[in-house]
Amino acid sequence: MTACANRGAGPQGGPKDTLPPVVMQCTPANGAKNVTTNIIEILFDEYVLLENPIQHVTISPPQKKFPNFKTVGKKIRITFEDSLHTNTTYCIDFGQSIVDNNEKNVLKDYSYIFSTGDHIDSLQISGVVLDAKTLKPQEDITVGIHRNLSDSALLQHPFDRIAKTNQKGEFIVKNIADGDYKLYALRDPSGIHYYLPTGADIAFYDSIITPQMHLHAKIDTLWKDSLKTSHDSLIVNAFIEYYPKDIVLKTFVEQAQCKQFLKKSVRTSDKSFQLVFNCPVDSMPTLQVINDSLPTSAWFIQEPIERPDSLVYWITDSAYYTSDTLTLTLDYYKSDSLWQLVPTKDTLKLVTRKKGNLRQKQKEEKPILPALSFKHNLNQPLEVYDTLQLLFDEPIKAFHQDSIHLYQVEDSIETPVDFRLLFNDSLCARVAYMLFTKQFGERYQLRVDSMAFSSIYDKVNNPFNKPFSVKSLEEYGNIYIKFTTIPKNAIVELVTLKEEVVSTSPIIDSEAYFEDILPGTYLVRFYIDANQNGQWDTGSLLQHLQAEEMYYYPKELSVRANWDMEETWDYTTIPITKQRIVQP
Repeated sequence: MTACANRGAGPQGGPKDTLPPVVMQCTPANGAKNVTTNIIEILFDEYVLLENPIQHVTISPPQKKFPNFKTVGKKIRITFEDSLHTNTTYCIDFGQSIVDNNEKNVLKDYSYIFSTGDHIDSLQISGVVLDAKTLKPQEDITVGIHRNLSDSALLQHPFDRIAKTNQKGEFIVKNIADGDYKLYALRDPSGIHYYLPTGADIAFYDSIITPQMHLHAKIDTLWKDSLKTSHDSLIVNAFIEYYPKDIVLKTFVEQAQCKQFLKKSVRTSDKSFQLVFNCPVDSMPTLQVINDSLPTSAWFIQEPIERPDSLVYWITDSAYYTSDTLTLTLDYYKSDSLWQLVPTKDTLKLVTRKKGNLRQKQKEEKPILPALSFKHNLNQPLEVYDTLQLLFDEPIKAFHQDSIHLYQVEDSIETPVDFRLLFNDSLCARVAYMLFTKQFGERYQLRVDSMAFSSIYDKVNNPFNKPFSVKSLEEYGNIYIKFTTIPKNAIVELVTLKEEVVSTSPIIDSEAYFEDILPGTYLVRFYIDANQNGQWDTGSLLQHLQAEEMYYYPKELSVRANWDMEETWDYTTIPITKQRIVQP
C-alpha cells in the first residue's frame, strides 16, 4: 500500500484492433436504382480515413471532373461534380483507400454501385496485363472498354468503363451493359482516360469482346456415414461466371513520333564541336563557314555516329581552329507545327572557352605540342570474347604497325603474337581494334613505341607498355538450351535479372548455345522475329500491330565457373502468365 505506483501496470487498452471498418449504411443504398442525387454517403462502424482517393479510387464511367471526397467522422461523403448520365450504372471502386482512423486497417476492394435508370448492368470481363517485352505484371494500369470499335477512338474520347490493375496485373471491368466492345490498357497517370502517343504504355485486344454471363451448377453429395459408402442426398449449388475471364493484354511503348530541332551546339575544344538534336537525324546537315576571307574547301571531318542525335565534328583547317569564334550556317530538316520535316537554315556561333590569361600566354610563348593520348580496356583481365581497344583523344592520320608489339608472356619469355589493327572509320579514326587469337588464362604484354600513332593535328604518342591477361577457361560456364518444339524465326537471348542482354543465339539443331559465360544468375528468353530484322520490335495501335511475341524460360539459371548447364524447354506447355513466376 505504501509502495510507489507502477506506471506500466495500468490499463492496457485491450487487444489490438486488427479488423477493417464495416459499412453500416449507404445513402442511397448500395445497388440503388433510379438515383437522381449527386451526393453519396457511406456510414461505417468506426472513424475512417480515405487515403489518396485521386490515385486509388476508380470511378466508372470515368468523370471529367473527379468527384469531391470528404470524410466526416464515421462517414464518407462523395459529391459528383459532373452531371449524372441517364440510364447509366455507376461503380465507385475504393481499392485500398479506406482505412480506420487508429490502426490503418484496410477495407480491401470495397465497391459502391448505383444506377440512374431502372436496371443495374452486371456483366464484367477480367484478365491480366503484362509488359510485352519482359512479361512482368503491370500494376496501376487503366484498363478500359469502348463502344466505338475504331482504334482511333482511343485518341479522341475517354473510355466508357474502366478498372485498375492490382500488383499482380489483374483487372476486372465491372457493370458492363450488353454489347460489343474494344478493350485497351493504358498507363494514364494524368487521368485523362484516352491515349496520347507520347511514350505511354499501351495495349489492345485483337478481337471485339462481347461480355457474357453463364449460370453453372455444382453438385455436392451428402453421405449417410463417414466412410462414404451410402449417400443421403444431392445438393445443387448455382453460381454465375462472367466471360471472357482470362484475357491477356501486353503493353508496349510505340516508336514515338519525335519533333526534330537543334537542341544545342557547343565547341568542345578549339579543334572540335558538337551538334545535339532532339531526335536521330535522317540526313546529315550541311555546314558552311560565314567568312569570305577564309578558304571554302572542306574544313572538317565527322566522327562515326554512335548516337544518331549527337554529331561530333573535327576541324581540319588551321585557319578555322585557331580562330576563337567560328560562325556557321547550318542547313538541316526541322519539324514544323504539323510535325512535318521542312528545310531550315540556322546561324551558329561557336566560341572557344579559355581560362585566365591562357590566350595571352600562347601569344607570348611558343606552345609545346602535347603528346597524343589514348585510353584502353586493359585495366582488368580481358574477357575471351572482348576486343582490345585503344581510344585516342584525336582522330588518327597515320600509324606504323612495326612500332606496335604484342607478346605472349610465359616464365618471363616473350613470344610475338600476330595481330591485325583495324580502325572504326577511314576518315575519322579514333578507335583502334587489335584483333588476335586470345588464349584462355594466358598473360600478354602490349608495347607501343613513341610516334607509332600520329593525329591529324600532328600529335604523336609517348611510349606505352602494359601487361594484361585473359581470363582462364575455368572462370566461365556454359548454358545449353534444348527446345522440344522449335519456334520459327526465334532469337534466343541470355539476360541478367535486370533485363540486360548478355548474349544472343540462334536455334541450331534444336539447341541454343551460350558459351564462356561469367558466373552469375541469368534468365533465358526468346522472341519471334516476325520481320526478321534481328531485333525485338514494338507494336502500333493505329496499324493494329502487336509487339513481337516474347517467351521466358520460367526459371533462374545460376551459372557456376567451370560448369556446363543443360536445360530442356517446351515453351508451348507454359502459359504466358506463368513464365515470369521464376522457380530457382
